[in-house]
Amino acid sequence: MSRATTAGPSGFRAGRERDGGGNDGSDGDRRAQTTIDFAIGIGLFLLVVAFVVAFVPTIFTPFESAEGPQTADRIGTSLAADRLGDPGEPFVLNRTCTEGFFAQLDGDGPAPSGCQFNTSATTTRALFTLDETRNANVSIRTLDDGDVETLDGTRLSAGPSLPETRSVTSARRVVSIEGEPYQLLVRVW
Repeated sequence: MSRATTAGPSGFRAGRERDGGGNDGSDGDRRAQTTIDFAIGIGLFLLVVAFVVAFVPTIFTPFESAEGPQTADRIGTSLAADRLGDPGEPFVLNRTCTEGFFAQLDGDGPAPSGCQFNTSATTTRALFTLDETRNANVSIRTLDDGDVETLDGTRLSAGPSLPETRSVTSARRVVSIEGEPYQLLVRVW
């Protein structure tokens, strides 16, 4: 096999095989890629892909979850400050309207007229005009042990049970019914 050498503009001589054949056995140590290079490259590629798959969804989480706390706060404040009582006396609930609110959502008849909430709604989703992907659970509980309160046989809890697979956001307000303090708990998912 004969080699022709040519000098480039810089005076460097490069060897080139005339017969177009491959490696003549003398430059085996000049291979471009070895098995270990390939393994390192693939390993780094897989690490970068795994990082991107794990990290990118968390970039958007703050934008998605901000609605839950705001919705729970809005519902809690609305119920405590005006819907279940007199807007002139926030956080003091009207016993008749409070009992009627929970009885209506429990299917025990319509709420009395003169109350500040939608007296024709039958679900918390409809009452608070939540979209199809959201729901709410509202309850009035005792301050000391957190048990759901009962007024004249009406259990003060409304809405579907909490989901086990979704994140739930809650808002609490201390309210008064006939001088007794209670906790208004709103949970939204």
